[in-house]
Amino acid sequence: MALFSYIVKTREGKTVKNAEDFSSREELISRLKAQGYFIISIKELKDSGSGQGSAFFSSKKKGHRKIELIDLAFFARNLSTTLSSGVPLLRSLEVMAQQSESIKLCAITRNIINDIKRGLSLSEALAKYPQVFSNLWLGITEVGEATGNLPFVLEKLALYLEMRLDFERKVKSAMVYPVILMIAGFFAMLVFFKLILPKFTELFEQFEITLPLPTQILFNISEVVNHYFLFIVAGLVGLYFLFNYARKQKAVLDVWDRISLKIPLFGDTVVLTCVERFSSTMFILLESGVPIVYTLEVVAKSLGNSFIAKKINVLKESVKKGRNLSGEISKLYFFPSLVTELVSIGEEAGNLSEMFKKLSVHYQKELSTKIERLVAAFEPIMIVMMSVVIGGIVISLFLPLFKLSTMGG
Repeated sequence: MALFSYIVKTREGKTVKNAEDFSSREELISRLKAQGYFIISIKELKDSGSGQGSAFFSSKKKGHRKIELIDLAFFARNLSTTLSSGVPLLRSLEVMAQQSESIKLCAITRNIINDIKRGLSLSEALAKYPQVFSNLWLGITEVGEATGNLPFVLEKLALYLEMRLDFERKVKSAMVYPVILMIAGFFAMLVFFKLILPKFTELFEQFEITLPLPTQILFNISEVVNHYFLFIVAGLVGLYFLFNYARKQKAVLDVWDRISLKIPLFGDTVVLTCVERFSSTMFILLESGVPIVYTLEVVAKSLGNSFIAKKINVLKESVKKGRNLSGEISKLYFFPSLVTELVSIGEEAGNLSEMFKKLSVHYQKELSTKIERLVAAFEPIMIVMMSVVIGGIVISLFLPLFKLSTMGG
C-alpha cells in the first residue's frame, strides 16, 4: 500500500483535497473517475508499510542520533506541507517520523502520535519535550490550533527556522579557519614539547654547559609535559566536563550572563545577538497571531541571556498594564534607538509585525558583519601570538648554541 495525496474537482466545480492508502496510482485514478471527480493532481507521499502497520518505526532506522536545527526546520516545513495538502495530522506525523534523519526525533514523533491518540492536542504533546520543542513552537502551535490555521503558522515557523539555520551556517563558516588554527597550534606545541625538545636536552647535557634562563624554563616545561602527560590530558578532559556541567547550572549562568555583557568586544556581540533574536522571534509570533503579552513571555525564554530575559519580563508586565511597547523598550539601555523608533511607527500604523520583520533583517545583517569583522581581527592576532611563541622557543634554543660556538672558538 502507498499513501497518495490528491486534489480533485466535483461536477459542481468544488475543490476536494484528501489523502488515502491505495495499492497503486492506477487504482486511485480508477476510483476517483468512478466517483465522477475531475483529477487535478495526484502525489505519492509514502509507503504505508505493506500491511505491517507502524513498520516505519523500525529500530533499524538509519540516521544521526542528535536533533539538530536542520531536523526541526525539516519537521516544521514538511508538517506544514502535508497538512496544507489535506493529510490528517496523525498521518502527517507518521510521514515525518519516516522521513526524519534523526533517530531521536523519530522516536519523539512516535511518542507524540501516541499522546495525540490518547486525546492530547499537538501543542500539549510537544510541551512534553521542552529540550526539543522550545516555547516558540508551543506558542505557534497553540495559536494554530485555536484559529484552525495550523499549516499557515507552521509555515511561518519553518521560514524562521530556515532563516536561523542559514545564519548559523554563515557564522560557523566564518569560525572554521580560526578554530583550525588554534587546534593546529596546540597540537604542534604538544608534539614539540613531547618529542623534539627532549633531543635538545640530551645534546646540551653532553656538553655540561650552564643553560640560559629562557632555555632552562623551556626545558622545565618540556620535562613537566613528558612526566605528567597523561595527567595533563586527564586535566584538560576534566576541565571540559566541568565547563559543560557549570554552564548548565542556573547560578553560574546568571553570573556569566551579566558579566558577558560587559566584556569588551564580546559584550557588544552578545547584546546584538539578543536584539536580533528578540526582533526575529517577535516578528514570527506576531505574524502568526500570538497576543503581544504572551509573545513577550515566549521571547524572554528564547533570548539565551537570563539578565536580559528578566528585563523583558519586566517590560511584559508593563505592557500588560496597558503601556506602550515602544516606550518601555526605550527604558532598556541595551536596545538601540532604531528599535524604539520602528516599534513606535509600527504601533501607530498598526503593522507591528512588519516593523519587527525589518528589524530582524537589519540586525541579522549587522550581526553577521560584526562576527566577520571579529573573526578577521582574530586571525592576525592568533598569527602574531603564535609567531611570538615560536620566536621565543627558537631564540631559547639558539642561546646555548651561541654559547657552544663561543666555547669552541
